[in-house]
Amino acid sequence: MAFAFISCKDDVIQTAEDMEAMADEYIEPSIEQFKEPPEPKISYKKARNFNKASEAIIIMGQEWAEKMTEMDDEEQLRMAAAYEKAQDDLIRKFGLSGKEEFRWIQTKALPEPSNKNIFARAGVFK
Repeated sequence: MAFAFISCKDDVIQTAEDMEAMADEYIEPSIEQFKEPPEPKISYKKARNFNKASEAIIIMGQEWAEKMTEMDDEEQLRMAAAYEKAQDDLIRKFGLSGKEEFRWIQTKALPEPSNKNIFARAGVFK
């Protein structure tokens, strides 16, 4: 049974099978420096990558917090210092241009009403 998600603006039809196939595709890590676009418009692919990165950051934060409870103060300081870089690296593994693009999506693209359907299709609003 295939469900079709239709976007009038994008003229794109995504079936459930397409979305499952996309979930397993390899995403090339971004090495680019983020440049804020003039408009807060976002593509389905970026919204999907943002959603995956968001979920991964939550998991990583929980794991790091658990590990830090088992460390002495000096090790906790080293791990906290490394956390920012690890977060940026993780975001890049999901095809975004690091924390700068992630923050831009959170603060500019996500609140933009014209992006609501794209984020919904990408699974951001559950």
